[in-house]
Amino acid sequence: MLAASPDARYNSQVNENSFGELAVQRGLLTLRQLNECLSLQHSLRQQKKHTPKIATILIKKGHMTVEQARDVIDAQRKGGAAPQDEGLDEIALADQQDLSFGAVAIDLGLVTIEQVDECLMEQRVQREAGPHHRRIAALMVDKGYVTSEQGKMVLKVQQKKRGYELIPGFRILGLVGRGAMGTVYKALQVRMEREVAIKILSPKYSHRPEFVQRFFREARAAAKVSHANIIQGIDVGEHNGLYYFVMEYVEGRTVGQILARGEVFEPREACGIVRQVASAMEAAWMAGLLHRDIKPDNIMVTDTGVAKLCDLGLAKAMAGDPDETDPYFAVGTPDYISPEQSLGSEDIDIRSDIYSLGATFYHMVTGQLPFMGHDAVAVMRKHATEPLVPPRTRRSSLPIGINLVILRMMEKNSAARYQQPGQLVRDLEAIVAGQQPPTFRAALELGPVGLASGDGKGPKFPILKRYRR
Repeated sequence: MLAASPDARYNSQVNENSFGELAVQRGLLTLRQLNECLSLQHSLRQQKKHTPKIATILIKKGHMTVEQARDVIDAQRKGGAAPQDEGLDEIALADQQDLSFGAVAIDLGLVTIEQVDECLMEQRVQREAGPHHRRIAALMVDKGYVTSEQGKMVLKVQQKKRGYELIPGFRILGLVGRGAMGTVYKALQVRMEREVAIKILSPKYSHRPEFVQRFFREARAAAKVSHANIIQGIDVGEHNGLYYFVMEYVEGRTVGQILARGEVFEPREACGIVRQVASAMEAAWMAGLLHRDIKPDNIMVTDTGVAKLCDLGLAKAMAGDPDETDPYFAVGTPDYISPEQSLGSEDIDIRSDIYSLGATFYHMVTGQLPFMGHDAVAVMRKHATEPLVPPRTRRSSLPIGINLVILRMMEKNSAARYQQPGQLVRDLEAIVAGQQPPTFRAALELGPVGLASGDGKGPKFPILKRYRR
């Protein structure tokens, strides 16, 4: 066998580093997670063992989904890199087949969710050690959880059915994706003959009350608000040790997935999406709910341009709810967190969600995060103290009206932001119509208004009656 040339090894390492850096920049993982996997990769290489690509390691560690890895690889290609993406399809297929086998075995009452999880974890360890690993059926037989005949029966059921009923009344059709808290499946609600999404709480969290409470809180919040731009909750419960949440199924991509491909939104499209999310936030606010984790990954966009706000797991009733204020969930995502959340304040309101939506808006139209740092603490500190670079500085073609709206949304002082989502909705509607935003028209009656983030004494911008794209 010929050894790889130094140039080939160098180019491969450059691509690996590029993949990791881009994934961090897109907010898909933390630097700590990346460094952990790079260290593992280096250790395997030093031991002259089979060394997977960094994307494969990140997926096996549960830090990324296959779809997220493909998004980053696509972005690499657009940037001129030559990424190595072999193995992703095999990982995705094997994962779905093994998950399907485990789910059918649970449904037939042959094994427990803990036993399936144990086998999946052992399989992951085997994958990390080398290119070969045993399938979950063989592992279950080895451990005595099922007999060889029972394993064959599960395989027959798995192959015979188009889907399987992990939860009574819902036939699983496929895997949608995995998150930190669990797995989401596409399913058919048999009696209603409609497609739905089912989120299953990860087994490692199902025995921890604080995670179960958050899971049910998300379901209750989704059911509490009925709005065209909020993913609607349908059912929630527990079956055979599985905590599940059935919700509306939406075909589309998240804003986070779109950004991960290196795409930057056109101003008009971004305005439309943010306006819809602001409308959803207002409906939630009127129902007494704060989202607390507005970010690109929590905004779905359909092929027809309809935006859907999802993941209400951090939603909190504004009128108290002290038993559910777990400090572990006290803040949202660092890249989009409001100053008051970053400082650990419990006195937050709808203006905090408006700030996070502003940070998301900023990312959508510039392709860059508002603040970057070497770790989460550094990023949160910047949100609280560092002046914001105006989005128009990073994208000179951005209409002044949008620049002003984002700056107001992201004011450090919540009193200087939009006070209600409805105000933001009206300004965005005016901008799309080529008119002067009502908020700034009212401010002009008192003279020029400084809208730069920071100390409130930043540069003053002229208000234009119209702008051209």
